[in-house]
Amino acid sequence: MHTFVNQVARINGVINEWVWGIPMLILIISTGIWMSIRTGFFQIVRAKIVGDETFFAIFKKRHVTKTKDKKAISQFQALSTALAATIGTGNIAGVATALTVGGPGAIFWMWVSAFFGMMTNFSENVLGIYYRRKNMYGEWSGGAMYYLENGLGSKKGMKKIAKFLAILFAIFCVLASFGIGNMTQVNSIADAMHSNFGIPTLVMGIILAVIAALVVIGGIKRIGRVTEKLVPFMALAYIIGALVIFFINYRQIPYVFGSIFKDAFNVSAVGGGIGGYVIKRAATMGFKRGVFSNEAGLGSSVMVHSSSDVKEPVIQGMWGIFEVFFDTIIVCTLTAFVLLSSSSDAKSQAKVFANITTDSQTFSIAEHIDEDKEVPLIDKEYSTLVIDVDSDGNAKLYTEAPADGEYLELKAYGNSYYVKASKKEDRTEDDYIYTNIMSIKGNVAKDSNGKTVKDSNGNVVLDSVKVEQINGVSLVTYAFSQKFGDVAAKLLAIAILLFAFSTVLGWSFYGTKAIEYLFGTKSMVFYKVIFVCFIVVGATLNLSLAWSIADTLNGLMAIPNLIGVLALSGTVVKITRNYTKRKIKKDDVNLEPMLSAFPDIQKEQEEKMRAEEA
Repeated sequence: MHTFVNQVARINGVINEWVWGIPMLILIISTGIWMSIRTGFFQIVRAKIVGDETFFAIFKKRHVTKTKDKKAISQFQALSTALAATIGTGNIAGVATALTVGGPGAIFWMWVSAFFGMMTNFSENVLGIYYRRKNMYGEWSGGAMYYLENGLGSKKGMKKIAKFLAILFAIFCVLASFGIGNMTQVNSIADAMHSNFGIPTLVMGIILAVIAALVVIGGIKRIGRVTEKLVPFMALAYIIGALVIFFINYRQIPYVFGSIFKDAFNVSAVGGGIGGYVIKRAATMGFKRGVFSNEAGLGSSVMVHSSSDVKEPVIQGMWGIFEVFFDTIIVCTLTAFVLLSSSSDAKSQAKVFANITTDSQTFSIAEHIDEDKEVPLIDKEYSTLVIDVDSDGNAKLYTEAPADGEYLELKAYGNSYYVKASKKEDRTEDDYIYTNIMSIKGNVAKDSNGKTVKDSNGNVVLDSVKVEQINGVSLVTYAFSQKFGDVAAKLLAIAILLFAFSTVLGWSFYGTKAIEYLFGTKSMVFYKVIFVCFIVVGATLNLSLAWSIADTLNGLMAIPNLIGVLALSGTVVKITRNYTKRKIKKDDVNLEPMLSAFPDIQKEQEEKMRAEEA
């Protein structure tokens, strides 16, 4: 069984490296660039109108937040459900990972990804509304599978290929919904609640499953009612907390933005032949985390946007622009600022390694500077200690001393043990990290009977040391704790609960619409029951491999979706120009609107528009 799991992991690793490799990231970004050019950079030129029709419309236009349609959700509910699925642990852990691996420059490339991703998301939503249909219950059904089959499939000789791509997308979506949209999110919740509040993972899984069942079984209307209340609350709470740190650390603003732009372009800052590599890695991590955060190009959120009661495809496209802007430019940037503006106390190697205990200790080592001086959490200028932990948990230290091949003597409770060290100059490109904050703890020695070994003085003997880089949620928690104290861990645990659970709700709908496309409307109830059951599974299992597989499946969704977006880019342009002439420039107010590819729906929507305008 162990061999089988390892084989699956290796195969998935190869596929994942390809899916999230440079060619795919270039395809995703290129699609955004192409759609930006073809629409005349709509996200900039029409920025005011986008704001008026989305964020500001929430407070001014009642029809944006309320709907009389019993089979659809409001525009705001569609946005909230889409944000519920996209604003997840990726906005916390994902940003930390991007910074740790890619450095501060990764944030710049995340912004670039979001800027062009706005138009990818815009295009997806426009196509989603234009090609959506109604199911047997009178509910809207839309998404990449529909504009692939009915849009791409309408082109000469493309019917079978389009149908194949649509089915492929739906299959990937269903599988991803159990991984990235369910088990991995629930696992994060269960771990956070157990470590901070002592709630057993099984109990947490059952509680979440019951709550999710009450919401998910109720369909999109109930999901929309929950997310329109949950998302604004959780987003506002997190933003306020981040803004508090922003204003406390306001003196760090020049440093933060300086480090982002410097690291994004400055090859000489690294030196040697790895400068280009470091910039490439910063760009790769920024693009990857940006796409993973806002899902632009994956074709996922278009399924819920297609359930909106909106008539104009371009209006829902604008909500797609706002979704990416809010998710990445606002939330992710604030997380990055919290991390880049925070610091820790530097300690000498002698002090850190002189008293290792079984408790995890957090420290930051910066050589050749005054001890107890504050150093940034993330900054390669200070990062003189590199920890490399192999698959067996053995730690190798890269440092300036001692000489290569020698050993550092680490003392714990009077006992000495050793960790092999290598010189900093011998590190390879992949060894370079940017986090200065580490965690170290001793592992208790056990005898042949499994009993704890003690020395003659009764001290516990440690036979190994675990040194690891602080990353992900732990790094964000540390940064928040610098200002909010120990309560920060509990606050972040609650934030993870809200962020991750909202993702579960959003993805439950994505999977439902995908399963409906594959097997029909009656299959949706069966899927929902299975989906809820997997919540308990996700709360109790070790899901390191599941995370990786889910990441792969999520990326695979982009392939058929982007083919559809690029092939139908001309349709997006026509619909956008049609709306611009009628509603923005008002050159031809009598021009027939492009609301649907299907005559019956086109007629129905036109009649509703005239009734609303009368």
